[in-house]
Amino acid sequence: MNSLWESIKDYIRNINFIRHIYKILTGWLGFMYDYKRFLVYGGWPKNINDIERRNYQQVYCYHRLEKSLSFKNRNPNSGWRDVHELLNLLNIAKQSGSIGYHDKASKQILEKFIALPENINLEQSQQLKAELKKFDFNSNDNHGAMEYSLSDFNRGKLEQPEDFFLTRYSLREFQDKGVSDEMIHRAIKLAMKTPSVCNRQAWHIYHTRDKEVKNSVLRYQNGNRSFGENIPNLLIVTTDLKGFFSAPERYQHWIDGGLLSMSIMYAFHALGIATCALNWSQSPKNDKLLRSLVKIKPNHTIIMILAIGYPDKTNKVCVSARRPFEEIYSTLEKRE
Repeated sequence: MNSLWESIKDYIRNINFIRHIYKILTGWLGFMYDYKRFLVYGGWPKNINDIERRNYQQVYCYHRLEKSLSFKNRNPNSGWRDVHELLNLLNIAKQSGSIGYHDKASKQILEKFIALPENINLEQSQQLKAELKKFDFNSNDNHGAMEYSLSDFNRGKLEQPEDFFLTRYSLREFQDKGVSDEMIHRAIKLAMKTPSVCNRQAWHIYHTRDKEVKNSVLRYQNGNRSFGENIPNLLIVTTDLKGFFSAPERYQHWIDGGLLSMSIMYAFHALGIATCALNWSQSPKNDKLLRSLVKIKPNHTIIMILAIGYPDKTNKVCVSARRPFEEIYSTLEKRE
């Protein structure tokens, strides 16, 4: 009897060991898949002949100038390196005949930069002003910096923020009607105020209400088995690897995409539309299979899937109590 018991324990130990090895191996394969995607599609080569990569480089530069313009007490010598980089990118855009939104934004910001009191009379500002005259386009939007009062800030203050934040739940059953494109677009536009690294906004959102397309997507997502068939609208939130330039930014696309995802959920909640976040922590195999079924750009990393619909008059939701506050909060202290 003891011999049998020892054999069973050995068997269990071996099974657990194999499971640990399996987890380590599949984790490594997942890391390598992500690393390969960063190498192939990331913005680190700074290929300025690629319009998308050039645009992200422009945003990186002109947002640095926007920050410079926004400081009350700015360093009068700062920003000139970005000025020359932007001018170079504008010349490349003009030569290629591919003037777009970010080229127009760059020109406007450069004009505001050289018009600063400490810059306007500089010789290099006069030279730059003459250079900018050859670009016969302008932006219809306002770029740079603006005055922002305390009363402006307080317009967003909620009298009872708990009423907003604590009434959002993940719903898995919806009314039998779809959400209009108008409402989808409105929520996404609200969510686009989400911060991102250097304001690059390297996001892309795919939307469908087509049943066949929805089923193709949900086939490889593990958390929708009992309700996926009845989801009215589906979003796939992605980030563009071309918008991230260096090794320290290797995980930034997940961070920026996660921030946008939560903003979208809160935007829909503010509009009276329910959501359910569907996790996409998937194997390389399933990621490739999904991409083989629906059109997602290869440089777009899938962050998550979002189910959207209108709530019923009465709903049941998971209580999902929050962890004790003391478990997630502590005062940061210096090491002795």
